[in-house]
Amino acid sequence: MLVVADDLTGATDSSVQFAHAGWTTALMLSDDDNDQQAPGTVNARVTDSRALASADAHDRTQRAVLSGRRIATRVYLKIDSTMRGTVSSQIAGALAAWRSDHPQAFALVCPAYPAMGRTVVDGQLQVNGTVVHETAIGRDPVTPVTTSSMSELLPGSIRVRVPHGDVFTRDSLVSSIRAARSTSSIITIDAVESADLDTIAEAIAEFGDDIVPVGSAGLAAALAGVWGCGLDFPAEAQRSSERVIVVASSLHTVTRDQVATLSELPSSEVAMWTPDLDSVFDDSARLAWLQALSSSSSDAPIVIVNAPEERTDSTEFVAALLADAAELLMHDTTPTSLLLLGGEGARAVLNRLGAVRLRIHSTIREGIPIGTIEGGSAHGTTVVTKAGGFGRPTDVTDIAEELLHNSFHNNNEGPAQ
Repeated sequence: MLVVADDLTGATDSSVQFAHAGWTTALMLSDDDNDQQAPGTVNARVTDSRALASADAHDRTQRAVLSGRRIATRVYLKIDSTMRGTVSSQIAGALAAWRSDHPQAFALVCPAYPAMGRTVVDGQLQVNGTVVHETAIGRDPVTPVTTSSMSELLPGSIRVRVPHGDVFTRDSLVSSIRAARSTSSIITIDAVESADLDTIAEAIAEFGDDIVPVGSAGLAAALAGVWGCGLDFPAEAQRSSERVIVVASSLHTVTRDQVATLSELPSSEVAMWTPDLDSVFDDSARLAWLQALSSSSSDAPIVIVNAPEERTDSTEFVAALLADAAELLMHDTTPTSLLLLGGEGARAVLNRLGAVRLRIHSTIREGIPIGTIEGGSAHGTTVVTKAGGFGRPTDVTDIAEELLHNSFHNNNEGPAQ
């Protein structure tokens, strides 16, 4: 099984759905890492293509699928549940690669994740009942979504109209998909409830390896059970921590609120370090900020490294500075866990630590995976990754405290509902 995602947190929150269903799951962080080749295993790969230009997003996605298809009989393209980024180009790249072995392949697209408030109703993408372009996603500083129409977001696609209720069955859906694929190679479909995704997954299974399912962690959860029926659940590894490093690269208002809530803990429990833009772009200011962080005498068990509040198009430079800070904080013998908020920063931190792969175990909250670093200077470190727009205001605080007290539990009881 191959999962290809446009950012790191997307790769983990979709891959963990397969871990829930009994698949042995790992996020590959090196192009040369292909250790997972047995049946019942999942290789996840990250293209970092969400904010790229269309041509670059197409090429990166195509290369990722081409490099992984030799060890996979199924592919899942994970996109943002709110359709941020160059989704149309990612789908085109995935199809171009998969069709080298399966010439009749087509894409079935459903970004819905009802458990997290993402639905597709009458061809309109919604977040908690509001069309997506009227939410904060429409004002995203990097990849704003300016329309909620799936047909406008994916030009040339055709929508399968699904009546909800008893008429919505696997057989009727399979017939509708077969009719639609003669008109377009990209088919979109509504989903309002998790049960809708279950029916869609059953229909997808009927098309074997001629279909490229495209969606969020919601559809991944439904597919994991259909494709992995009969697998045994792997045991979850746990490791106690005396300190948690929180790296918040996302500028989404959900993440900003979560970090603000965490920072309200007493100063004996939490320390926060936020560089300004001078520290991001000026070498001397950068060095001074990192030296101040290194020489800090704070014994707080929770350390937050937070992205600057100022907006900048050069987000990769911000992520690089946050990664420098995380590496600096990891350079002692204190047992430490990482809580990474935002895909670009998560990728930068793991690269800086030389991680070869991230073994995905379970979820610590709905849509928030927990795993272990393999390889590099932080081998064995527990890592939680969270996409910017997910969760309640208190989630990051609660998770940080659970990591310190090792009170999280194994959630491998089946796909998330």
